[in-house]
Amino acid sequence: MTTATPLLPRFQQDPRSQQLLTVLLGDYWFARDEPIPSSALVELLSVFDVTPRGGRAAIQRLAQRGFLQSEKSGRRTAYAVTPKSRRQLDAHVRSLFPPRTPEPWDGTWTLVAYSLPDDARETRRALRERLRIHGFGNLYDALWMRPGEQTTALREISDELGAIDPDQVTVFTGAQIPRSMSARAVWSAFDLDDVAGAYRAFIARWGALADRIPDSPAELLSGEEALRTRTSIMTDWRALRRADPHLPAELLGVDFPMHEAREVCAKVYDHLGPPAESVFRRILTPHDGELAQRVSHHTFAASDSLLGDA
Repeated sequence: MTTATPLLPRFQQDPRSQQLLTVLLGDYWFARDEPIPSSALVELLSVFDVTPRGGRAAIQRLAQRGFLQSEKSGRRTAYAVTPKSRRQLDAHVRSLFPPRTPEPWDGTWTLVAYSLPDDARETRRALRERLRIHGFGNLYDALWMRPGEQTTALREISDELGAIDPDQVTVFTGAQIPRSMSARAVWSAFDLDDVAGAYRAFIARWGALADRIPDSPAELLSGEEALRTRTSIMTDWRALRRADPHLPAELLGVDFPMHEAREVCAKVYDHLGPPAESVFRRILTPHDGELAQRVSHHTFAASDSLLGDA
């Protein structure tokens, strides 16, 4: 097609560069433990206008945070994603590719109620923050809820917060919410108006490009522009999925804009996969030709098989 290139924001240095590198490795180096030469990673980031100094700083900070681990061979330094980070990436990638047909929900909830003294303000704030991060909605001031059985999430919250007096926190599993509770109350508990608005903004930004994508795979954006565009849409999509509490379809309804946003993202992201992968491979080849042959990319269409093999 005629390259109607979208005017996309360039990635900024440092924190944004670190996020950018995690997106690129999560997509094109998923579930791989082989280290990539640091010079190749710096060159890859330069496609996004990250300076060599900024690229090296981003790599070093990711290593300091434990996301990457370094390996030296002579004068060459290479970096691999740590095993712990690979497991986190696996869980995160699963959340990025929701199936078209969602899994059925049995109608049960996990409820968390707490009663903390006035002088435990910091504990209360931390508990509320962790509950929200782990997808719980705030039904009432001290009552939080999330669909389904959430033992794993609760164990992670406990590990993150440390010991809390069991007399101050009560968990109900397999709970049933009265049918008299309005759908509006559930939407409010999970801030779904804001979530829906963010999905609509995503559709407004990317829908026109999705509509211009042709049926012929030969008509594509140029290689580096394909990589930049594909990474930008996935960065936006990641932010959406992080804010989304991932509620069952029964609570959202068929008109919830996540469904349309998913189709827009899938069309752009899948279509630009081959040329974007070729850029990653081209950059890696002079540094390590054998490694370059192992580059791959995700698609929404094949997400189930990709994750199954990970």
